[in-house]
Amino acid sequence: MTERTVSVIVNTYDRAESLALTLAALEQLDYRAFEVVVVNGPSRDGTEDLLDRYRGRITVGRCLERNLSRSRNIGVRLAAGEIVAFIDDDAYPDPAWLDRLVEAYDDPEVAAAGGPTYNYTGTDVQAWRSFVDRFGNARVDHVARAYPGAVTSAPFTTWVPYTIGTNCSFRREVLVGIGGFDEEFEYYLEESDVCCRLVGLGYVVAQLDDGFVYHKFLPSWVRDRPDVVKDYRQVLKSKLYFSLKHGLAAASFREVCADIVRFVEKCATEVDEAVAAGRLAESDRTKFETDAAEMSDAALCALRAPEPRTRPPEWFGRVARPLLAFSTGAGPDRLHVCLTSAEYPPTRVNGIGRVVHALATGLADAGHVVHVVTRGDVSRRVDLEEGVWVHRVPVTQHAPGPDLAVPRHIWDLSASFYDEVLLIDGHRALDVLQAPNWDSEGLAAIWDGRIPVVVGLYTPLKTLTALDPRVGAALDGSDPSIRDMVALERYCYEHADGLLACGPSVVAEIESRYELSVDRRRLGLVAHGLVDRAGGARPAAAGPRVGLLFVGRLEPRKGVDVLLECAAGLLARHGGLEITIAGDDSVPTLDGSTMRAHFERTAPKDLRARVRFLGPVDDDALLSLYAACDIVVVPSRFESFGLMLLEAMMFAKPVVASDVGGMREIVVDGETGRLVPAGDPDALAGALDDLLGQPELRRRLGAAGRRRYEERFSRGQMVDGVSRFYRSVVGSHGRGAAVGAGAPGAAAE
Repeated sequence: MTERTVSVIVNTYDRAESLALTLAALEQLDYRAFEVVVVNGPSRDGTEDLLDRYRGRITVGRCLERNLSRSRNIGVRLAAGEIVAFIDDDAYPDPAWLDRLVEAYDDPEVAAAGGPTYNYTGTDVQAWRSFVDRFGNARVDHVARAYPGAVTSAPFTTWVPYTIGTNCSFRREVLVGIGGFDEEFEYYLEESDVCCRLVGLGYVVAQLDDGFVYHKFLPSWVRDRPDVVKDYRQVLKSKLYFSLKHGLAAASFREVCADIVRFVEKCATEVDEAVAAGRLAESDRTKFETDAAEMSDAALCALRAPEPRTRPPEWFGRVARPLLAFSTGAGPDRLHVCLTSAEYPPTRVNGIGRVVHALATGLADAGHVVHVVTRGDVSRRVDLEEGVWVHRVPVTQHAPGPDLAVPRHIWDLSASFYDEVLLIDGHRALDVLQAPNWDSEGLAAIWDGRIPVVVGLYTPLKTLTALDPRVGAALDGSDPSIRDMVALERYCYEHADGLLACGPSVVAEIESRYELSVDRRRLGLVAHGLVDRAGGARPAAAGPRVGLLFVGRLEPRKGVDVLLECAAGLLARHGGLEITIAGDDSVPTLDGSTMRAHFERTAPKDLRARVRFLGPVDDDALLSLYAACDIVVVPSRFESFGLMLLEAMMFAKPVVASDVGGMREIVVDGETGRLVPAGDPDALAGALDDLLGQPELRRRLGAAGRRRYEERFSRGQMVDGVSRFYRSVVGSHGRGAAVGAGAPGAAAE
C-alpha cells in the first residue's frame, strides 16, 4: 500500500457529546498520516468548547447555515490531505478504517472508496454496498456480494455505486475538479450525486469489504428516532432535484415525473402509518403535504438556475499548508486486546467487573485497542465506551464442545463469548484474550487454541466451597455441576497460555486447593490498580460521631458475620459510633434467612438504630460513603486482593482487615492499618477499639495508606505491568507476529 496523506472531515451540528466520542475514536486509528478537519454548523450546544479543547490538534472550519454539502465543501477547502475521508458526528471508525480505504487508491482509476457500515446496534449492517439509480432510488446490500468495480462504475449504467456519507472518501484533486458537492443538496443524496458525476467521467467507485464504520444514527432535525423521518422537507427537495438532474439524461420527462409521484406517495404512506402508530402528530402530516408542494417547485427552480451550485476549482485553492498530523496511540507496541467479563458497567458490578473495567479503560488510555465481551440482553450490541469497544452478547445455547464434563450454563456462556471473540478476531487479529477463572469463561477459547488466552486469577471456586457452607454443601452433596466446575477451573489453569495474578497469595491458594504447581514461566504478578476518584476528599474531621464502613456482599467469605458479632460491644463502648454496611444483603444462609435479618432479630433495638444496611449502592453513592467514613473494615475470610482496601487508601482512610490472602499484600500492619486473624471477632473488636479511641492515629494511618496507594496501586502501574505480561505471552504463542497494529483478517458478519 502506498502511504497517502488523508484529511478526515467531520461535519457537525449540535452534537458535542457525540462528536467527542467520534474524535476519541479517531485517536484509535492505526493509520498515521492523517489530520482531522471539523466543520461546525450553527451549533448552539457545547461544540465550540469541545473544539477549543482540541486547539492545535485539529483544523476547524465553520458553516453558518444548515447545509451539509456546503459544510463538506468547506472541509475539502481546508483539507491538506491527498485523500479526503468523511465520517459523521454520530459515528466512529474501526481502527483499521483508513488503512483499508487508502489501499483502494493504489488503483489510479479509483476516485472514491468506502467500506461497510454498521447501524446503531454496532452489529447489524446498515449498508455493505449501496447503489443509486438515475432517479435517486437506492438499493442496499446488507451482506458482502462480489461486483466487478469497473463494470458497476461504467458510465451510463442504470445503477451507480456510491459510498454512504458516513463512510466515504475521495481523491481531493478529482473532487475539486468536479466542483465538490452540489450545494442544492442541503441534506440527503449529496454523496450519491458526487459518485454519479465521477462514474460519468469514467472513474471507479471502490466498494470495500473492510474499512468499517459504526453509525449510531442519533436523533437530528430530520428525525427524532431511527425508524421515523419527522421532517421530509430536504429529503423531498434532494430526491426530486436528483431525479431531474440525472434522470432526464437516461429517461423521458414523463418517466421522471412518474418516479417523483411514486416517491412522494411512498413518503406520504410512511407519514400516515407513523401518525396512526402515534410516532408522528397530525401536524406532521399537514407539514408534509405543504413541504411536498413547495419542494417540488424548489427542485425545478434549482434545475433551471443559470449557475450550478457546485464550486469552481479555484474556490478550493491549492493545498498551501502541511498536514496537521493528528496524534494517536498507534505504534509498534500497540496491542489488540480482548477481555471477557460477565459483569461490566454501567450495570452494577462486583470485584471482577470493576477490575476489568479499570484495566480495559486504562489499556485504552495507554493507546491499545481494547474490546470487552460481556453479557447482553436480547440482541448483540457494540458500542465505544470510554475508549473501549464493548460487545454485549446474549448467552445462547451451543452444541457440546470439549470432551469434558461441562455444565450447560458454563459452556453456553463461554461459547457465546468466544463466538464474539472470533468475530472481533476476524475483523482484525487479536493479540491476546483475557478471561477470569470465575465460571471458566475462557474455556471455549482455551480448548480451541487459536488465540493466546490469559486467565485472570481471582478467588477460586474451591476456596469458596471451603468458606461458604451453602456452596460447600453442594460440592459435598449431590450437585455434580459444582464438582465439574472445579475440574474445569483446574483445566483452565493447566492449559491457558498465561496466568495473571494480583499477587503471590492467590497463586499459593490455587496451588494448595487444586494440588497443582503453576508454571512460573506462564505466570504474571501485577497488582490491581484503580483510577484515583477521591478528588479533594480529606480524612473525616474528628468529632463525636465516628463512622465505620463495610463494603461487600453479606456472605460468609466476606466475614460480615464476624463484624456483626462484635458490633453490639463496639456500639456499647463507643457512644458516637455508627456502622454502615453497603452491599447485597439478600444472600441466604443455610437456614434460609440472611445475616441482616439475623442481626435485626437478635440485636437490642437501641443498637440496631446505629447500624445502617444500605443494600447495593451505585458508584457515586459508594464514593460518598468512603469520603464520609472514618474507618473501613474488611473482615473477609479470604480475598485474592481486596479492592475495598484500595478504595479506602485512596480516600486516606485507615483499614482493619484480616491477615489472610491478598489483603496482607496491601495493608502494612501498624503503618496503613491493622491486620487481625480472620474469623476472630475479639481480635477484630480490639483493633477497632484502638482506632476508634485515637483520632490522630486514624489520620496518620490514613495518610500513609494514601501514599501507599499512589506509590503502588494506581491504574497506570497496573496497565504497564499487564501490558508487559501480555507481550511475553504473545511472544511465546504462535501469534507473536500479530503484536502491534494487528493483522487484517477476513471481514466477519
